Amino acid sequence: MSELAAQWPFLLAMLVLIIASGLFSGSEAALFSIRDRDRRQLLRGGGAGRVVANLLETPDRLLAAILFWNLMINMIYFALVAIVAAETSQPSVFTLAALVSIIFFSEMLPKSVAVMTPLRIGLAVAVPISIAVTIVGPILPIVRWANDAVARLLWPSFQPEPAIDLADIERAIDLGTDDAVLIRRERAALQALVAMAEMRADEMMRPRSRLQVLTPPLDSSSLTGGSPPGGYIMVADPRDPSGETWMGTIAVRLLRPQQCSDLAAAVDPVMFTPWSSRVSHVYDSLQQQDLSVAVVVNEFGEIIGAISIDDILRGVLANKGQRDAAEDQIKRVGGDHYRMPGMTSLRALARMLSIDVPEERAATVSGYVQRYNERVPRVGDVALLPPFELVVTDEDDDDIWIEAWRGPEGMGESS
Repeated sequence: MSELAAQWPFLLAMLVLIIASGLFSGSEAALFSIRDRDRRQLLRGGGAGRVVANLLETPDRLLAAILFWNLMINMIYFALVAIVAAETSQPSVFTLAALVSIIFFSEMLPKSVAVMTPLRIGLAVAVPISIAVTIVGPILPIVRWANDAVARLLWPSFQPEPAIDLADIERAIDLGTDDAVLIRRERAALQALVAMAEMRADEMMRPRSRLQVLTPPLDSSSLTGGSPPGGYIMVADPRDPSGETWMGTIAVRLLRPQQCSDLAAAVDPVMFTPWSSRVSHVYDSLQQQDLSVAVVVNEFGEIIGAISIDDILRGVLANKGQRDAAEDQIKRVGGDHYRMPGMTSLRALARMLSIDVPEERAATVSGYVQRYNERVPRVGDVALLPPFELVVTDEDDDDIWIEAWRGPEGMGESS
């Protein structure tokens, strides 16, 4: 102990370097764990939030600066370790202890804490990291040039792979499997993609009555009752006491435990889209604006439902975890009596029933019922699809269920 006590200036410097290294390591983990949609919250977080957003606009520069400072700190740290170890009776033990200390306290611990609360850590380290990046900014081009030179020296013939062509994907699918079930699922996904180009937003949206809506102030007790339909909650505008105006959404399924105590910070903005918009257009708009939910309004500007990117992808790729071919969703109950989910393709039903469907009509059975009754389908609604009659029999969290049988006109014709 007396040997180490005599080296206290070096030990104090090593402690400072460990803290500095932990700052840069934790900052790296926190800043690069911030999702794109969280950057909007950073812009509302004051000056520190804007600093973080600016840093993340040039991630290559940020990462290079952090790695540069970490490398310099670690080099100085191990130089001090060598000096102190030379003055001790057991240099190998001291060196091992110093190595374990910097690994745990400068890498493992700060990064583990940072990824749990990236936004808070990011705001806390915004100013010092920005200063560090500014200091080494002039030499970063030299570092980047050296990196490129080494890459060209070691891999002179390395070329990036060309983008995969759709024709290549189709050939890979054709040659990759002879599994009939997989082929059927691929066909169903392609049919859904085609339908999405023609389907309107009001045909795929979750109706207003099947969405959970909260009015600020928000607290963790608002999340009782399990996961809401679709995994998200709509947030009403507090300036509208009726709750008829929605201003945002909370992706409950993506919340971290720490965010549950501050739901107001987890509110994401929404976009508004008319009921007649194509689902493909809604999806593109959500992607371009980096949003997750679109609120659907009717021709009077009234909110009638919402549709999320997850809803769209689920409609294309899955139905309760597994999407079969459209025809397989239609179950024959008996005779001319059929049962199907509302999202079943109207064309598939027409093929099954051997009838013609007027052009420029709804893409799904529920959409046809909605247009026929001029309202969101409810249990008990009836729509004529001559010579058949469509009846909404029941609904659950995922879809409504519709039954089709020959109506009075059809029965008269058959007799």
